[in-house]
Amino acid sequence: MPRFEKEGFNPKKRIDNDSRDRSVPVDEDYFSQNDFNSDDVIDNQNTADYDLDAFMQELDEPQRSNRQSVNDFVPQVYLDEDAKRRKENEERARQRRETTRPPRRKRRKGSRPNNAKNIFRAVLAVVLALIIGAGCFVCNAMGKVTYDDTRKNQYVSKSDLTRSSSVTNILLLGVDARNPKDDTASRSDSMMLISIDKAHNCIKMVSFLRDTWVYIPCVDKKQRLNAACQYDGYNGVVDTIEYNFGIDIDGYVVADFEMFKVLVDSIGGVEVEVTEKEAKEVTSHKGRYGNVKLDAGKYKLTGEQALAYCRIRKIDTDFMRAYRQRTVMQAILKSVKSANPVKLAMMATKAAPYIQTNLSKAKIISAGMKALPCISDMAEVRVPFDGTWQYATIGGASVITIDVDKNKEKLQDLIYNKSAAEIRAEQSK
Repeated sequence: MPRFEKEGFNPKKRIDNDSRDRSVPVDEDYFSQNDFNSDDVIDNQNTADYDLDAFMQELDEPQRSNRQSVNDFVPQVYLDEDAKRRKENEERARQRRETTRPPRRKRRKGSRPNNAKNIFRAVLAVVLALIIGAGCFVCNAMGKVTYDDTRKNQYVSKSDLTRSSSVTNILLLGVDARNPKDDTASRSDSMMLISIDKAHNCIKMVSFLRDTWVYIPCVDKKQRLNAACQYDGYNGVVDTIEYNFGIDIDGYVVADFEMFKVLVDSIGGVEVEVTEKEAKEVTSHKGRYGNVKLDAGKYKLTGEQALAYCRIRKIDTDFMRAYRQRTVMQAILKSVKSANPVKLAMMATKAAPYIQTNLSKAKIISAGMKALPCISDMAEVRVPFDGTWQYATIGGASVITIDVDKNKEKLQDLIYNKSAAEIRAEQSK
């Protein structure tokens, strides 16, 4: 055995187990006396050697509470140690708190705790006061507006007009001088449809050129669009646009030149880029534009300067005049959105006496709430659209004749189906 030899194993010292005596002593041979195939069992133990009852009394069963099970039984000595240890820990914690924190002062009866809740209540009270104050300003401003009765269009049925619950159309009319007692005494110097589109979250501004040759239903003949105001007042303009272009107009808002100047001044002016030709036209004709001076460049215009800028026409066409009006209106809307509530309320209070409308107070508030989140995305167009018009001379007057059906189709698609981004993308082509 090579392996055993290497480990120092000596085979000669092995114990010879075969030579051992493996017989059982007689006094220990309990099993040889029994016959395991029989039904009788022989008990070789002498029961007289011990008392079974005395032995069982010595074995006391451990005590445990009724709430303990066999599996979670813990000797009472360990429970006593745990309770003692917890009591010592609680005493040390109590002493540590008393040494590291000053005693709490008792609050006097009737005094108020100075905590975060009171600070929050104070801030909330200030905010509510501001909201209520702004609301009072708005109510005060709306009380100064001139309200007209709503009149149904008798020349076209409501069912024949295109409308949508997500679009609010308000016709903005700019007049040279407003006469609340006689609408026909005013001339509609500008006509702009403001469409608040909640479906696309945008505002669309559509300028109607005043020299557009259209059918005026109240006199049953064709004439310039702005003549509708002289024939049938502000409702006459609404009826004419609805009749020719098939769109539903929710109401009109009329503002004269004085209101325009007050509005622009109340928001701190509007930023516009003035060209050399525009600046020369206004500055050189003091009587035409109210002795206003304009400089070329991009800067903020005052109310009088903005009004003169919007009225420029002699140097180009009515198309450019409408474009300048939309530019100023867009700047006003942007300024309104960035203004704080108090400034807005003061602006509304100053401008209100110069406004006339057939919209109710509830509709005005509703339109304002819808418009605010849409101001950041605006698009501007004009009617007639490109490729749908041409200049003409009728009765010795220069007018713009249009393809009514094409303009009607394009205008309805723009107002109800397109977003501001889609309109701008088409204009850039």
